[in-house]
Amino acid sequence: MRYIFGAFLVLNFLAEALAAGTLIGGPDGIAAAGSGGQWSMHYGFAVIAIASAGLWIWPQRRALAAVTAVLGILTVFHICVLASLILAGDQPAGVVIHAVLAPLSALCLLKRRAICES
Repeated sequence: MRYIFGAFLVLNFLAEALAAGTLIGGPDGIAAAGSGGQWSMHYGFAVIAIASAGLWIWPQRRALAAVTAVLGILTVFHICVLASLILAGDQPAGVVIHAVLAPLSALCLLKRRAICES
């Protein structure tokens, strides 16, 4: 289970870092600053926080309290983004990515005692 958790943290970082880069550098990103309505750019910068979660938890990835908090946040994030993407229906790649990350994060959350030492 620890390997699955580690893989999840790496996948989360890679997927969300790519999303941040795409949203910040895309047509409604930083190049359009000042024109109003840069929600994708704002979301891109916010997504850096979600991408960084694995980096912040890595030194404490065996501590139950830390793992519970981070996995709780990531599980809610991925489930909610998946729901939003499904409702919008216009980003199939995002649906696939979050359809993998949402249940994987939920599985890690449910099995967090097997991941942790305490």
